[in-house]
Amino acid sequence: MKSLNTKHTAWARMACVALALASSMTAPVQAQGFPTRPITLVVPYTPGGTTDNIVRAIQNKLTEQLGQPIVVENRPGASGNVGNRSVARAAPDGYTMGIMPTTVGTFSLMSQSLGYDPMTDFAFIGTVAETPSIVAVRKDSPVKSFPELINLARTRPGGINIGSGGVGGAGHLVILTLGKINNFPVTHIAYKGTAPSVNDLLGGNIEAVSLAIGGVKGQVDSGIVRPILVASTKRSPLLPDVSVMADFNMKGVDGGVGYVLAVPVKTPPDIVARLHTALDNVLQDREVVDRMRAISFVPMRNTLADARKVIEEQTSTWAPVIKELGLKLE
Repeated sequence: MKSLNTKHTAWARMACVALALASSMTAPVQAQGFPTRPITLVVPYTPGGTTDNIVRAIQNKLTEQLGQPIVVENRPGASGNVGNRSVARAAPDGYTMGIMPTTVGTFSLMSQSLGYDPMTDFAFIGTVAETPSIVAVRKDSPVKSFPELINLARTRPGGINIGSGGVGGAGHLVILTLGKINNFPVTHIAYKGTAPSVNDLLGGNIEAVSLAIGGVKGQVDSGIVRPILVASTKRSPLLPDVSVMADFNMKGVDGGVGYVLAVPVKTPPDIVARLHTALDNVLQDREVVDRMRAISFVPMRNTLADARKVIEEQTSTWAPVIKELGLKLE
């Protein structure tokens, strides 16, 4: 009986070794064969906005790199968290990606009911692009400068309404921070993306918008929207004639906006690496670089490890601001 048990144990060990070898051989094969069908890229905001514009700039070249169509799916709602949640809950096979702001880690600081954890439920493929935030008004607005906007807010009962592309984004954090440190009353109006906020600005429903430059570049170029502040510590080469806080001797904030691609956290590392390599190649393509600059973005390349560090740094930067202002996702 003892002999039979010994043989059984030996066979069991051999089976385990064989299974482990098979698994180790499968992973590289999986990466080499990936992808074999279209990949969905979820944009958690409305079409035509900042994030959507970035995706359109890389979509075709990413398709070429991966040899399969990149299908863009706009899933707006809950300040981007409807789309982000869908990515976190997708099958971890590399066929569902999401693009999100590098401030995504702050969302969990403003809500306990996201349905996902930005820092533990995603594998970050790599950052894509960055751009400064601006404050802008309509061309027919009597406000010609940021100090004039502050004066309007201080003299109008209840202050002024300023819109952004959603709660928790850089535009939201920037305008409330500026209001706090410069002592002027402002009511933040959250929209499901930058496009509807600009539409409301043009319709006269809000006094100003706080957005990434890229989300309003077309309107700025056409002259129907006038930027009055670049929320940065230094002047932007994208808008060299627009003032920064230092020009007014006021306290400022560096509100640059970055965007990152992510997949569900359990996506095999070799597939994540395959996607990262494809993205990195795309961001070096001259056509992509030129197209991004045309919509006021700059490609933002880095390693897999550094992509996560960017998220962590943004989260730690804005955490005390979120706590002090008591910001909550709506």
